[in-house]
Amino acid sequence: MTALKRFPAWGLSVLVLLWAGAADAATLRLAWDANTEPNIGGYVLYYGPQSGSYIASVNVGNQTTHQFTNLINGTPYYFVVRAYNTSGAMSAPSAEVSRRVGVPFSVAGDFTGDRRSDIGIFRPVSGHWFVLGSTNAYTWGAATDIPVPGDYDGDTRMDVAVFRPATGVWYILKSSTTTSVQYTWGGSTDTPVPGDYDGDGKTDIAVFRPATGTWYIFRIGTGTTLQYSWGGSIDTAAPGDYDGDGRTDPAVFRPSTGRWYILRSNTSSGIEYSWGAAGDTAVQADYDGDGKTDVAVFRPTTGAWYIFNVGSGTSVQYSWGGSIDVPVPADYDGDGKADIAVFRAATGSWYRLNSSNGLSSTTTFGGAGDVPIL
Repeated sequence: MTALKRFPAWGLSVLVLLWAGAADAATLRLAWDANTEPNIGGYVLYYGPQSGSYIASVNVGNQTTHQFTNLINGTPYYFVVRAYNTSGAMSAPSAEVSRRVGVPFSVAGDFTGDRRSDIGIFRPVSGHWFVLGSTNAYTWGAATDIPVPGDYDGDTRMDVAVFRPATGVWYILKSSTTTSVQYTWGGSTDTPVPGDYDGDGKTDIAVFRPATGTWYIFRIGTGTTLQYSWGGSIDTAAPGDYDGDGRTDPAVFRPSTGRWYILRSNTSSGIEYSWGAAGDTAVQADYDGDGKTDVAVFRPTTGAWYIFNVGSGTSVQYSWGGSIDVPVPADYDGDGKADIAVFRAATGSWYRLNSSNGLSSTTTFGGAGDVPIL
């Protein structure tokens, strides 16, 4: 009984997704922090196709990595790890991580294919795209266009793309073939909300129509459509993969009340969060690397970031940036977690706080009138 009583006091392991295989190989590798207690016996990974429901497990012994090779392509999996001591007592589970396996997985803002978000800007006055460190320069779009980069061709690299509200046309330059394609989808009052709504590894064409609260989605992979009624005219569209099933969920942030309304694709049910206030900017992203988009806001008046980690139910706060800055959170350091970052157009400065080591960095790229492309 003594060992069982003391065991829950052990530090919980932190589970991290290291790598997911390509579409033809449902391979996924996990790693976790080792427990520091001297009588560790080993670790057990629990997993299943639904969040919080783990129908299978594997005892991996006293090691802190494991590679799965027998998972089903196209299926989302949810994982936790538990440690056990030499007496057989089990620790509490780690925080859950998730990933849809066997499909391409791109990093937002990664134009070069190195699994890191790139610093880049769209210059509306000339229609030029510039990506730091890339030898490619593109002239794509016009002054009235909205940049909508995404992995439309499923090659894990961002494609240069714009949405033209005046005509509802999307112009996409595919990185895999350097050929272009265009779609007519949406209109002048719509907000573009591209995302992977069906989990096939390709960004889908989508718009949110505030006047009616309707989401119109064209799935590029299948040529089929989806439509949802979610939100309204006072809401800001905030799509993301909040349930970790590899599909983008329709979601809105209501600044007037600080409420988030999320339609989860894995259960087709809604969930609400009270997080933020009037004047805040929604900055949803995966800040803890668990495969789930976190609810978050940036408060320009104070430069404060308030982040609620959806998977673990914990929160964190940062002070970074100010009223003249544009928040640009993304995984610049390649650790699987979004970094706190802002773009200051007046000086062309990017200020970043790396999640991997807590260090800050400043990069000058772009200037007044430029739009960050993330």
